[in-house]
Amino acid sequence: MPSAIGSERSKKTLKTDKSDNECIKPSEAGLNLAILVGVLSSAPETREIPDRGEVATLQVRVSSLDGVTSVPVTMWSPPAWLLAAGEGTPVLVAGIVRRRFWRTPAGTTSSRVDVEARSVSRDGARQRATLAKRAEAILASAALTAMPK
Repeated sequence: MPSAIGSERSKKTLKTDKSDNECIKPSEAGLNLAILVGVLSSAPETREIPDRGEVATLQVRVSSLDGVTSVPVTMWSPPAWLLAAGEGTPVLVAGIVRRRFWRTPAGTTSSRVDVEARSVSRDGARQRATLAKRAEAILASAALTAMPK
């Protein structure tokens, strides 16, 4: 599984909207980490975005304390195995929660919340262990700095 969500990424600073000169550390801003363990509700849909490349939209069915739900997931440059996967394929997803905004043809602003996947792998014991180690490292690095009040 790619290491795009490793601890090196979590140490970078983020720009704020206040000024180009002001930066905050992710541990001071909070933590945005999404991990899904579930199955594909349907086959991935793909499309080509000019100047950005291929993007896949997935629906991952997961269980929670509230029951079963389908979570929308977006992945840029998806691997070939994922594009060939069908409904019911067990997957592990690691990424971040995003809210996307766009203008509708009528000129109004619309938005959608989804998980932007940094990695998607087939579900298996080894893959779960690797993902758990990465998540623990990210959570440990975030716990080193107290959250602002």
